[in-house]
Amino acid sequence: MTSPQAARDDLAFLRALLRSGDGLQRSFGEAYSACGLLYGGQMLALAAQTLGWLPRTPGWGLTMGVAPTVVFALALSVIIVRGRKDAPTGLMARAIAAVFSAVGLANLALVAVIGSVAWREHSLTVWLIYPCTVFVLQGLAWFVAFLLRLKPWLAVVAAGWLLCALVMTWQIEHSLYFIAIAGFGLFACMLAPGAVMMRLARRAA
Repeated sequence: MTSPQAARDDLAFLRALLRSGDGLQRSFGEAYSACGLLYGGQMLALAAQTLGWLPRTPGWGLTMGVAPTVVFALALSVIIVRGRKDAPTGLMARAIAAVFSAVGLANLALVAVIGSVAWREHSLTVWLIYPCTVFVLQGLAWFVAFLLRLKPWLAVVAAGWLLCALVMTWQIEHSLYFIAIAGFGLFACMLAPGAVMMRLARRAA
């Protein structure tokens, strides 16, 4: 049998697990929506270039490849500085933040692993596996968030990431379709959820 003290300890643990800071949700939503907007915009630019609406010069390619990352790094710096007081407080908030941090670290490792093979094999197809795996990892992170929070919309976002990853692999040889699916995923599964989190944080304020 469970002792009364053990039951009280379990209840205290569950209460701590369910606490999370609205400020953290707002900061994460801002960063996530900014990332979705910038990299979704990058996909639109790549689609325009594929269709011949933008020049296919090295300068344009470099600009489209580097600019979103530079702008996002600046935006993220502002968000981090402004939201320093919004560090995760509850166990659940820390758990979810840890999952997304781990996914970010895994993304960096995948750049090195898949990028080195693609470089060695001179294969664009091998390199395109990387964005597919990024989508899978994002889906994994959102599924963990769903398991912790049990909110249906989190499961929908997770399913969206995973579905986009699967469709992208089926279209990996068709660049325009691949870019279109990736762009849709970034807008629907990154920009939109980020905006939702910011809205929920404002409501809770």
